[in-house]
Amino acid sequence: MKTLLVLFGLVLVASVAYAGDDNAAPVPVVTRDACTLTFTSYFWDFNVSAQGFTPAACDVSGTPVWAWGAEATIPGSPGNVWGTVLNGTYPSDAGDGLLSPPFMVTPNAYLLEVNHYVHFETNFDGCNVSVDGAVITPTTGYPATISTSTSFYAHCVDLEPGWTGNSFSGPSQNWVAQCFDLTAYMGQMIQVSFDMGTDSSVTYPGWYLAYVAVGSDAPVSVDEANWGGIKALYR
Repeated sequence: MKTLLVLFGLVLVASVAYAGDDNAAPVPVVTRDACTLTFTSYFWDFNVSAQGFTPAACDVSGTPVWAWGAEATIPGSPGNVWGTVLNGTYPSDAGDGLLSPPFMVTPNAYLLEVNHYVHFETNFDGCNVSVDGAVITPTTGYPATISTSTSFYAHCVDLEPGWTGNSFSGPSQNWVAQCFDLTAYMGQMIQVSFDMGTDSSVTYPGWYLAYVAVGSDAPVSVDEANWGGIKALYR
């Protein structure tokens, strides 16, 4: 029992120490929230190519940062990724979005899975996902509101919910799959934007995307009437 108490105390001390220091050894506590994709309609693997994703300004005063290519500095990197400055840290006053190709939300394509790595200045810098300018939330929620101080402004994501800090860190836990439910957009053609923003000081590696997938937890057959409506959208 004494040994267990000592171990518990060491873990508690380590957790407290890490909470106030972005450079401290990370505590390997992380939420994995991958979708249960038994059917995949779209799979954009960034190790293969840029997959038609394009940078798109989300704040005209923010510095563009998104780039596709080889990333070797992030542990566990799959190789080629979309990242906010490859093999380096993002600049101060960065603000940029990354836009997916258009796709239709259907019963076979309503779960969005993002495999990514996040490391920002805690609270002041961060990132989130949006559709038509409205932030969408992963099924387990975002951990924080970005830029909690009125003295600093995080371009694109200021005072919005999102990911911040290095909450996905730990041995073999650097890359995390997060799931979004897109049923609110059922039947609509949408594009998903991956928005990031930073304030005027302190920089970190940022945000890196390994792949994005869209599918469902069970395939649904498409009858001729519905299929005709889907095809009409592409004419």
